[in-house]
Amino acid sequence: MAYEDLLKSVEESAQEKEQELRKKAAAAIGEMKDRASRQAATIRQAAVDEAKRSVAAERNKTLYLIRTENKELLIRTRETVFDQAFAQAEERLANLRADPEYPRIFHRLLAEAAETAGMDRCLVHTDPRDEELAKKAMADLHLNGEIRLDLETRGGVIITLHDGTVVIKNTIESRLERAREHNRHTIHAILSGE
Repeated sequence: MAYEDLLKSVEESAQEKEQELRKKAAAAIGEMKDRASRQAATIRQAAVDEAKRSVAAERNKTLYLIRTENKELLIRTRETVFDQAFAQAEERLANLRADPEYPRIFHRLLAEAAETAGMDRCLVHTDPRDEELAKKAMADLHLNGEIRLDLETRGGVIITLHDGTVVIKNTIESRLERAREHNRHTIHAILSGE
């Protein structure tokens, strides 16, 4: 019977050992599961954080591009409106000679150019259609000069010295261009609501 007791004792001992090993294994497995869950949560959170950063960066990039496109579109739109305004002005001035006020306007253009040039002996370049106006205005202003009918313009004059060193442009086109450049900032500010 001692042998059977011994066997029973070994068997009981083995069962206790097995239960102890199973408990340790279960505890180790539970600990591993907890560690794996924490690591998975950390990895998942890192992935979520990275995705948020990526989405935020992409959103910022898209917003920047949209704002840039909108600014460019706004600038192009302002420039188009600006160009259209001056194109309309050019259209209105195309028939300036038909305006009853044109002789007075021509006289003033010639007087301003002569005054700016500071000379009374000059070449007055004008459109052939304004020859009579030029003669009358020069007589009224007591200008001694020669009229050259070598311009094609909507109106006005160009005054030069005989040697060509001084050139004063006072045509409708040159005044419109000066107004365009001089008032560009002001007009764009008005168009942008500033």
